[in-house]
Amino acid sequence: MKPRTHFWSGLAYCALLHLGAMAQASAQGPNVMGLVSSETSRGALSSFRTAEFSVTESAFAREQLRHSRVRLAQLHTRPTISRLFNEKNIRHPAAEVFLRVFKHERVLEVWVRPVDDARFQLLRTYGICALAGKPGPKRRQGDAQVPEGFYYIDMFNPTSAYHLSLRINYPNARDAAVNGSDPGDNIYIHGGCQSEGCLAVNDGTIEELYWIAVEARAVGQQNIPVHIFPARLNGAEMDRIKDDFRDQPDMVQFWKTLRPGYEYFERNHRLPQVYVDADGSYRLSRGG
Repeated sequence: MKPRTHFWSGLAYCALLHLGAMAQASAQGPNVMGLVSSETSRGALSSFRTAEFSVTESAFAREQLRHSRVRLAQLHTRPTISRLFNEKNIRHPAAEVFLRVFKHERVLEVWVRPVDDARFQLLRTYGICALAGKPGPKRRQGDAQVPEGFYYIDMFNPTSAYHLSLRINYPNARDAAVNGSDPGDNIYIHGGCQSEGCLAVNDGTIEELYWIAVEARAVGQQNIPVHIFPARLNGAEMDRIKDDFRDQPDMVQFWKTLRPGYEYFERNHRLPQVYVDADGSYRLSRGG
């Protein structure tokens, strides 16, 4: 991270506030951005007690629960999380979790794949209370932009200055290919309702998100995908984007490369397999 003499860049500020004992969730993933479903625990979990036992017996969950904020998050959120799963008639915990963000609508969706189903179901939608920057991808350190594209959670931080935080793997292969030598890094979903380039939610929301993510990691999901879009890229929104940004054709073209991944999930409720081509554009693998 380069020092700044006259001002804190948004990204540097965000990164510094997340320094602390960070628990590494997974190693650097492959260059496939829309992640293929990982191996998960598929055993029959017939009760909430069984689910809790399955999660807390994992080495990852035990390490996380050494931290007081994570213990409190588990205590505060497990009745709500259990109720959410029961209301959707989904066995708890899920085999996989998927997060989807829409910047224009300022919402974060949590989708879960049940252990006995190949398709994801919407578990809950949360409001985003602080979101820095403008529509469009992050391009460089200090631009205070929230990235757009296909990512996954690569680190859990139980000692964040913003209560709890989940880091996404920005810069990914696409960002590294097109953003030059100083793309920035350390982009988080965190609590605190303040943003200088990260996605901020309130503390109650980050506790739920964090514990849901811990459960997913504990039962075997190595990578939790996070897809970040400027808006819901349906026909009406694409028309609006094209009109609003008609003098920025490069931006519109970038959003067109996001749309197939968005549409694939909308149609199938399955994760698209996305890769980065030689030009640094997102593409769907053959067959999705």
